[in-house]
Formats: sequence, structure tokens, C-alpha cells
Amino acid sequence: MLWGVSPDNASVDLLKTIRATGVQGVAVPWVVMEELAAQRAIKYKEKYDAARAAVQALRDNTPWPITTQLPAPKSEEVRQHWRDAFAAIVEVLPPSAAVLQEAAFREANVLAPCKRLEVKGVNKPVKTGSRDAAIWLTAVEYAHEHPDETVYFVSKNTDDFGDGSAYDPPMVRDLHGLGDRFKHYTSLDPVVAQFTQSTEVDEAAVLDRLGTPDAASTIAQEAAAKWAFDTDDWGHFNVPRFAGSIWPAVNADGSERPAERMFARGWIGTPHAQLGVVSDVSAYRIGEHVWCTATVQWLLTGLSPRDGQLGIARVGCAWETRVLLSPTNAESQLTILRSTPPSPLAAKEFQGLPDPAALPYVPGTDDPSEGLWRQLAKAGRNESPTLLESALVAMSLWAVSRRKKE
Repeated sequence: MLWGVSPDNASVDLLKTIRATGVQGVAVPWVVMEELAAQRAIKYKEKYDAARAAVQALRDNTPWPITTQLPAPKSEEVRQHWRDAFAAIVEVLPPSAAVLQEAAFREANVLAPCKRLEVKGVNKPVKTGSRDAAIWLTAVEYAHEHPDETVYFVSKNTDDFGDGSAYDPPMVRDLHGLGDRFKHYTSLDPVVAQFTQSTEVDEAAVLDRLGTPDAASTIAQEAAAKWAFDTDDWGHFNVPRFAGSIWPAVNADGSERPAERMFARGWIGTPHAQLGVVSDVSAYRIGEHVWCTATVQWLLTGLSPRDGQLGIARVGCAWETRVLLSPTNAESQLTILRSTPPSPLAAKEFQGLPDPAALPYVPGTDDPSEGLWRQLAKAGRNESPTLLESALVAMSLWAVSRRKKE
């Protein structure tokens, strides 16, 4: 069901919601996860090879030297990226040795769900299906090993698994003793309908929950973790960056200068988060509680190193998220289902946001350089770093690096 689906796509929000509520687990066999990662790694390698060929063709047809060099391919890094991305949606069921052996046996003997296929250019039919068999057997094995649970097997692959109405042997024997605890569907719709029920949205309750300090703290910590600045990366160019705006400057005559856009090199500590626009709210009754999803814009402000120079800037940005919350379950936590990259703020959007340099504390001050960061926050009101600011930055970096080595 996840083939061709992006982990950040709205179509998987309900899967994330069901999993996050804890009412029902959502999992895929290990083979499925590896197929999802492999699909994207293969496409990446194809594009990489095409780019390398294009660079070589340009080099062959240019009368002067072309110095462009592609970095080495990183297929395993691509695979791991997508494993991590899909792990936010589903858990992984590892296959046992018995499952892998049986899957290979069934392909060798052309036993369902394995089969023979006619392949163009090949003189005889090709045996295939061991991966399909491993997927099926992993789900069946889980059902047998967890007698208190019901397994909902969902796959559009009716060519190999059928539609659930009848099975070829030995798949019939696989299900012996499971009864109604193994349900086979070709669509997620009946599963979603069984565990979720649309209900009326209480927008006031949703806004109350989103407006709590706990919600703002959760978002701020998520932003800090996602775009944290590591002092060891000061001289590197491949650090995580996000689009933001430098705090609007004030001219000598008192007029306000428009906010300057920049690519921030990461938050120094935890930024301040403030609730912005809330839209597209949906509500579902799942189990005993009502769960809501909403698109929420958060206004973030904090400190970030200036790009390309020694200095600290006061930065603001807007971060749009799709979140899950329960207005009826006080113990539930705000969960980010997906998000878009931050975007710069207009000058007027800074109104109402606290000045990072005027906060009662400076984020990230749990280190010996606390006083230095405070001075940098105050100096960050200036348009460009002074010699003193640069010296303070260097001292801060030295202090933090020394602490890390201790």
C-alpha cells in the first residue's frame, strides 16, 4: 500500500494517527521496508549515472578544462534515509530464519504465492516470488505468534496474494487455526473505517490545546532538534540550513528597515515558538478519545550564526506543520505528522514575537560559554558583527569545543 507514496504525503496521515494513538499497531514486513528503500536508491543511482555521463559529455565537448566533479554516490545513505522516513509511519516485522527458508523453498518449487513468469529474451519461464512469499509468511507468522491480536493484511497485489476470498495451496494451510484473526483486504478503507469515525470538530478545544506552553515547548524542541547548530560545524558548508529573516533593523531616523532574508545555519539552543495560523482541522473518534489533525503555522525566533561571517543573528521564520492532538486525552502529546521547510517572516510578522536578545534566558546556556552567548545576543542587534563580536564568537567556540573534549 506504500508503493509510490511519500512519507510526508497527506494520504498517510491516518496511518500515522492510528499508530500514534496506540489503538492499533501499523507495521510492514522487513522485505517491504527494504523494497521501499531499494526503489528510491535505484532511481537515485540512475539519476547519478545520468548526471555523471552528462558531465563527461560536457567535458568531452568543451575546448577548455571542466573541473566539475560529482561527489561519490551514496546509495546506502539514500536507503537509510528512506528507511528512517518510513519508520515514522510503520514498524518493521523482521522475518525469522524459518520464514526465509520457506520463502526460498516455495520459489524453488513454484508454490504459492510464488510462480513462473515468461520473460522476453529468456528461453524458459523464470521462477519468481520469494520476496512475496517472505512478506506473506512474515504476516502469517506474526498472527500465529500473537494469539491475542488480529492481523489486517492489506495489499493491492491481487496477482500474487489474491483478494482474500480464496487462496491456492499451501497458502490455505498457512492460515489454519487463525480463523477471523487474519483479515485480508486490498484497500486500507475498511481498516480505517473500523478504527476511526469522523466526528464534529471542537475548534475552540483544539485552539486551547495548541495555545498551551506545553505545545509551544514541544514545537520549539522539535525545531531545535531538526535544525540544531553544532559549534564543531562552524566552518563546514553542509550543515542543515533553513530559510529565515533577520530581525528588522531600525534606521537612524527611527524608521524600520525591512527584514533581511537569510539562510540560517541552525538554532543556537532552543528557539521560541509561538502559535500562528490554524487551518484544515479534522476530528476522528479513535477508541475512547477524539483525535484531531490540523495544519498549524508556528512562528519561531531565536539565535543563529550568520552565514558566511562570524557573528550571531536574531532570526525568525514560519514553520508549517500537520499535527495530531487529542482535546479529550490530557495525557496525550502533541505529535508532528509532517511539515514543510521553514520560510522567512515579513517585517510585520515579527510584531508580538519576543526579541531573542531580550529573553530572560538565552537558549543553549547550559555550558561554560553562557555569559558569552548572552553578550552575543545583545550584540546581535547590530547589522554586522564588530571586532568584539567576532572575538566573542571565537571565545565561545573555544569554550564549547573544550567542554566537548573533556
